[in-house]
Parts: sequence; structure tokens; C-alpha cells
Amino acid sequence: MVDQYIFSGSLPENASTYVTREADAQLYNELKAGKFCYVLNSRQSGKSSLRVRTMQRLREDGVKCAAIDLSASGIQNVLPEQWYADLIDTLIDSLGLNVDFEDWWSANQLNSLVTRFRKFLEEILLAEVQDNIVIFIDEIDSVLSLKFPTDDFFALIRACYNNRVDNYQYNRLTFCLLGVASPSNLIEDKQRTPFNIGKAISLKGFQLHEVAPLEKGLQERYNNPKTVIKEILYWTGGQPFLTQKLCQFLIEESEKETPRSVEEIVKVRIIENWESQDEPEHLRTIRDRILRNEQRAGRLLGLYQQIVKQGKVAADDNLEQIELRLSGLVAEKSSKLTIYNQIYKFVFNLTWVDKELSNLRPYAQAIKAWLYSDCKDESRLLRGQALQDALIWAIGKSLSNIDYQFLNASQAIAWKSLSFKFTHGEASNISELITLCDNYPEEGKYNLFNGYLEQWLVAHLGKTDLANISHDIQNKYHKDERKGLEIFVRHLCISEGIDPISKISLDPDRLEFGEIPVGFRENVEVIIINEGRGFIWGDIILDPIIPGLSIPQQFNYLNYRKINIILDTIDVEPGTYNSNLILTLEELSIPLIIPISYDVRNLTLYIQPEEVDLGIIKHMSSKRYINFFLKVNCDSPNGRIKGTIMNKLYYIKVDPKKFEGSSLTFSLTLDTSHLSDSSLYMDEISLITNIGKYQIPVKFKTGKSLDNIIGMIVFAIVVIATLILSFVLLSLSGVAIFIVFDYLQGLFQGNFFILFILIILNILMVYIFGRDNIY
Repeated sequence: MVDQYIFSGSLPENASTYVTREADAQLYNELKAGKFCYVLNSRQSGKSSLRVRTMQRLREDGVKCAAIDLSASGIQNVLPEQWYADLIDTLIDSLGLNVDFEDWWSANQLNSLVTRFRKFLEEILLAEVQDNIVIFIDEIDSVLSLKFPTDDFFALIRACYNNRVDNYQYNRLTFCLLGVASPSNLIEDKQRTPFNIGKAISLKGFQLHEVAPLEKGLQERYNNPKTVIKEILYWTGGQPFLTQKLCQFLIEESEKETPRSVEEIVKVRIIENWESQDEPEHLRTIRDRILRNEQRAGRLLGLYQQIVKQGKVAADDNLEQIELRLSGLVAEKSSKLTIYNQIYKFVFNLTWVDKELSNLRPYAQAIKAWLYSDCKDESRLLRGQALQDALIWAIGKSLSNIDYQFLNASQAIAWKSLSFKFTHGEASNISELITLCDNYPEEGKYNLFNGYLEQWLVAHLGKTDLANISHDIQNKYHKDERKGLEIFVRHLCISEGIDPISKISLDPDRLEFGEIPVGFRENVEVIIINEGRGFIWGDIILDPIIPGLSIPQQFNYLNYRKINIILDTIDVEPGTYNSNLILTLEELSIPLIIPISYDVRNLTLYIQPEEVDLGIIKHMSSKRYINFFLKVNCDSPNGRIKGTIMNKLYYIKVDPKKFEGSSLTFSLTLDTSHLSDSSLYMDEISLITNIGKYQIPVKFKTGKSLDNIIGMIVFAIVVIATLILSFVLLSLSGVAIFIVFDYLQGLFQGNFFILFILIILNILMVYIFGRDNIY
């Protein structure tokens, strides 16, 4: 039994009135397969309920799921750093990750915000969670009202998809975006790659074969529940919010003695006085979304007015149609835009449209009368100050086609005998207009993008085709008006039989560097010469790609008349290289090509000295530094080497450690406080460069310390004194020195044996002590 139908907010996981639609199976299967998805639809269409139910099913399959609601007050009204921090904190809580967020956030303070978010996904999330992961990001349209750009955030989500090729771990991570937006809204910077990944999940209204859970709640209240639910769907078109709400109204109505019909309930409780009884707000949400932007409201109302009158219009996915669909007021059926349901038809009827247009237009009465005459009564058209006021009001607004027709017709009357005036001239024909636009592009842009040239082309020259081109250019190039003006003038040239293509040449027309050494560097400027009208822009490519060349990716003749090319062969292997620098011109099919060639030869290094011999180094117990210089030169002053230098012995310091240049000097500093006396030391300096590895031997010896030398002198004096004393004693015994050996046979008798042993020991000590100090 169903006690209550829920039409405000998301339905809980176990809601008995949840209606399973085609989108349920589609979203579940795509996410389980690891595909990125987005559900972009109008408000109160069941997106969040779909998310809740899909998360439940995925979790039952072992998939880890997390949801981020970007409309939450704690996430939206913050500074960029807090916004990203809240996103990460939400994921940590949702997935129960074991990470100290404050410590991790502080440790990554030097990284940009989007880099921190990427590192979190890669180093924390994918490392800790070994299962597949789906992150649902709901209410993504909330980012459009943030006070800082979020292009990098959505670009990162796109990068997570692209990184699957290089990092297989990203195949376990999937995103699902939900909200009231189009993919083109997500990355506003048109110079960046648009958000062009993922599977779009279409949310259609409830179908009759899907609404058994809703019908179940009516079975005990009505004898014909299937007929009742069918009539409900007739009025709501299956719109989830209205369908659940109307079912609840019928439950309440069934308790009365004389229940009203579905049609009566719809008219009394929904349509009549809808602005005051629209609770929870639904119809007012649709109204506000259409009228929220005064600059575009007129065009949206004009498009909707056309649908109301004709019943349907062809769907072509232009900006106005997408915005109208996202309001929920219309839906696409069989490639046609139609009003979503009968309730909307009665609430947002032609009277409502006329009223809102009247509130916007300062010429509401005049255009209404003109339309009533089937656009034939010229007396209803604007003239004089009224026309000027209307044109000023229209500046910057996106009006409906009817508005433009009315203003164009008004100007046609006023301009039949007028030329188009610039500050410094006027044009009465296309050729004169081309000259003025080329000479005064700022005025040309202003007149083009405010619709004045479009109106004049129709009114004065009857050039409807050029006026339509002008209108299309205004929509396409409104963010780059200078390019738009150039495209417009090219079309003017074609209409007059004038060659619109600029006469462009390049100087130099080829780049031949000849034989150059490794490490050669040169900046070259290629000058764009324009001998014709207008300007060009486009992309620059190198085909084939060869090492050493740095080129800009784009050029714009309007702002930059030179292309800077840098050739740097410091990382280039010796060999012959040939390529072509190709300028592809946007909107033109003729490329400009510059051949490039160079022959890279290897360098020869001259190292002085080739072997470092520091000789004898005096040892000191305190710190003492000895400096020596090593010079390295290339055989060509135009060549350069780069690399690192290192050695093994810690008390020899070589600077600089990293180097780049053609003539280098290295400083060797020796700290003698760590050396031993009377020792031989050998080291090897490794010079690791882009052209090879070089070894420079280093050797030196250490002498005796001053303390040891003094000790030896004292000891030598003692030895000499002992010897002298010994000979004196022998002499006193009456034995001559030269016959001392005659007494050896009596060494074992008397004092002579002791004296002899003393002499031998002294000699041995001198030998031993001196041997340790030989170097």
C-alpha cells in the first residue's frame, strides 16, 4: 500500500512510488561498464532520485560510490580553496578513506588547487580503494553562479577519462554528472577543448507501461485506477514532479464525499492562480529560468511563442532551443520541439507570452498592432525618436525573430534613402562598406554585432542573404568580434566578385641553418607580409616533427606580424633534419609552407687539465681550504653542453653541480681537516653531459703534521745523545771505538751487553717511526 506520493526532493532508496524508466537501466549499465555519463535535464525531472537508486544498485554489485551535491551551501558560497577542500573532504567521508585531510592538504600547499584534486584522486583514492569507483556530481549547474571559473575542474574530469590510456588505474574511476546544464556550459573558455566525453542519458517522462508503482496507490481508492493514471499522464506528460503531485492530490480527493475529476483537480489546484499556489515551487521555476536573463528573454519568449502558435518547430539544438529545453517547458519528440504537457499549455499560454513580451518591449503596442495586420500596416512601424529608442534598447539583447523583423521593417522605411554612416565616411553600396570596415574595424565591429549592418543590408540594399550571414556571424563570433568582422567582409567581397583572400607571403620563405653544433641556439623571426586587404589567423604545425624546434601553436596577423621560432639543439642527437613549417589559415584552404633544414654535428670538449694533480698537501688539524679550477671548453663557440658534475670523496667539493654553456670553469675545494698524515689520495670527477661522459682523475699526497715533525726531532736528539753517551762509556772502559767489535765475544759479560741492546733498540725505533712518515 502507498501511503504518500513524494514529489519534493529525492525519493529514498526504498520508496514504493519510484518509477523505473528506460534511463535507469541505461545509466546503471553504462556506469557499471566504466563509462563516463551525464544526465543533463530540467529541474524536478527525477535526476537525483535516479542517482540514489543507481548508487544503491551499484553498491550491491561491489562498486564504491560517492555523491557530491554542488548546490550545498557549504560548498557553493566559498572561496576556490575551500570549494576544492570541501569536495575532497566529502569524498573522504563518503568512501571512508584513511587519510588525515588537514596534514595532506598542508603538505600539498605548493600545488595548484586542481593539481591537489588530481593528486588526491591518483595518490589517495585510487591507492586506497581497490574496487571500481563511481563519483556522482549532482547539481553541476550550480557552478555557473560561482564567483570563480571552474573550467579546470571539468577539464580535470575529462583528463581522468583521457588518462586511461596511460594509467590503467584510471579505468576503475568513473564520473556521472547531473544537473540543469548543457555540456557546452561546463567549460566556458572557448579556446579550450570542450567537455566532449561521456554518454548522455536521456530522461523521458513516465510512460504508461512504467507507472505500475503509481497505479498501485490508486487501486484501493478508485475502481478504475488504470483510467485514472492514464488521465493523469495526459495532463502531466509523465513529468515526474507533476505526476507524483497529481497522484497525491487524487489520494486526498478520494477522501471527500464527492471527489472531483482529474481535469477539475488540475484546473483548480494547479492551473488557476498558479503563481500563488505553486508549492513546492515548480511552475515559477520554469518561468524564472526563461525570464532570468533580460538579454536573452526576448529570444526565448519569441521561440516559445512560435511553438505555441505552430504547435511544434524543427529541433536544431541552437542555444535558444537548448535553454528552452533545460527550462522543462518544451521537449524534443521526433526531431520536433513541442510543449511538454497540457498543464504547461494552459499556464504558459499565448496570453502569458504576450504579457511577458510586453513587459520587455518598449514598443509592445506597436508590434502587436503590426502583427495583427499580418505585418502589412506600415503606419504601425517605428519612426524618428521611437525608432532610435527601440534600437538603443535592443543593443546587447538576443531578441526573437519577430522583433528583428519589426525593427528591420521600421528601419527599411527610415533608410530607403539613407546611406550607412561611419564617423569618417559613409557607404551607399557594398564596395564602399568593405572599404569602411577595413579602414575602421572598431566601428565595423560595433555596427555588425549590434545588428545595424544586418538591418541596413535588408532595408537599403535588399540583401537578405548577406543579412542572414551577418546574423549567423553575430551568434558564432560574439566572443571574437574582430574575426567575425573579417569573415563578414570576406562574404561582402565574394558578393562583389572581389578576391577576399589576403595576399600573404612569408619572409624568409625557407630556413636553412646549415651545419650547426650540438647546443646551437638561435631565435628566428618569420615576418608575415600582407599585400592585400584584411588579416588572417590560424594554426602552426611542424610536419614532420623534428627535435630542437620550438614554434607557437597559433598566429594572428592582426596582433602579431611576426612568428618567433627558436632552434635549440642542446638535446638533439647529431644528424640531418628536414621538416616543413605549415601555417593553416582558418576559414581558408590555402596553407603557407616554410621548408626547414639543419645538420647537427657533435662537439669536441677540451678539458684543462686532463688530470688534476694537487701535489703534496700540508695537513692541518683545523679547517683549511685549497681551491683549484677546472676549465672545460667546446670546440665551437656556438655549441653548448649541459649536465651534472660529481665525485666520490666528500672532502672534495666541485661547483657548480649543474652546468650549461660553451666555456665553463669549475671550482674544486679541498677540506684538509679530514685528511691523514703522509697518505696518497685519488678521486675521479665525472662530467656527465648531453654529448657523453668524461672522467678527470684527481690525486694528491699529504705530508707530516707539525706536531709529528717536532716529535721526530726531539726523538732524534735523544737517540744521538744516547749513542754519544754509549761511546763515551766504551771509551772510559779503555776500549777504542774502532775495536769495539773485538769485545762482541764478551757481550754476555759485564755492562757491554746492556749498552749494545740499547743502541739496537734506538735504531729500530727510529726506523719504525720514520717508515710511517715516508710519503
